[in-house]
Amino acid sequence: MTEVTLTHLHKSYDSHHNAVDDLTLTAPCGKITALLGPSGCGKTTILKMISGLLPPDGGEIAFNGRSILPIPAEKRGAVMVFQNYLLFPTMSVAANIGFGLKMRGVDKAVIWRRVEEMLAMVRMSAYANRLPRQLSGGQQQRVALARALVVQPKVLLLDEPLSNLDAHLRYEMRELIFNLQRQLDITTIFVTHDQEEAVILADQIALLFNGQLQQVGEPQEFYERPSSAAIARFFGGVNFIPGYKWGAQVETALGVFVPQCSDLPDGPALLTIRPENVQFGEDEADNGINGRILSHVYAGTHTRFKVATADPSLPPLEVIAPAAANKQFHDGCPVTLYLPPEKIWLLAE
Repeated sequence: MTEVTLTHLHKSYDSHHNAVDDLTLTAPCGKITALLGPSGCGKTTILKMISGLLPPDGGEIAFNGRSILPIPAEKRGAVMVFQNYLLFPTMSVAANIGFGLKMRGVDKAVIWRRVEEMLAMVRMSAYANRLPRQLSGGQQQRVALARALVVQPKVLLLDEPLSNLDAHLRYEMRELIFNLQRQLDITTIFVTHDQEEAVILADQIALLFNGQLQQVGEPQEFYERPSSAAIARFFGGVNFIPGYKWGAQVETALGVFVPQCSDLPDGPALLTIRPENVQFGEDEADNGINGRILSHVYAGTHTRFKVATADPSLPPLEVIAPAAANKQFHDGCPVTLYLPPEKIWLLAE
């Protein structure tokens, strides 16, 4: 297995913009790491530098502690699957998959055996003799994935692997990628701008804004322990209440709140809680907020409410409640919201 280490990695396309700015990151052996962030934040550039398609302007890239920068791209053992597949249009599915082995001079019998194995793995055995133009987008993505894996790379690099697929195909490909990665135990780094995709697939997420690493951790941490308001917003956080932390409690214009835990020092703080963690409570509840429902939207599996509070300077709080709440609470009615202490998170103002 291969551990990928990026140390102070830097890439600039011009003097005014750093595509990747002093990035230090480790992709653990046999795990899936997602490079997540908006378009233009440097994600694909990182993959290209790891694969050898682009040279870094500074920093180090190492596999298991050894620098790969002097090693040509074709000998690094890092294979990249591109967003637009790049299959050879005049070659059959089987020939596309076996191409990398053929270029390495592998015996024909061995090539055919390994191609058959990969066809079975990606559930494409029945399509071995078809041309790429005779396949759907999802099938072409399977072929591209098989072509990368058949050479038994040390590291698999996936550039927006699901972005060109319809919703139901994205679900199937997510499952396939996850199962193949677990089966082959291969270190995988993939690029995405989709939070849900990253959370479902990745063991570790590295979030980037403007070429800079913002936070690294397990998916759950980004929802429950974001390190900044910008990160919380990127992951769907919309409820922010400014206040001042004194010891174990936070004083705000809406009342005093007691989070379960916080390492934040005393001083100005920003209280945040996700919409799905806010509850409709009773008047006497601690950590409560009195408000009035401004609007609600029924979404089938849940109902999303906007609730005005006593502080008109604050945006309405958003609450995601079970679907049945659509019948229980109506626009204009007074409510009390309860903020569970274990779900409150404090950020530096």
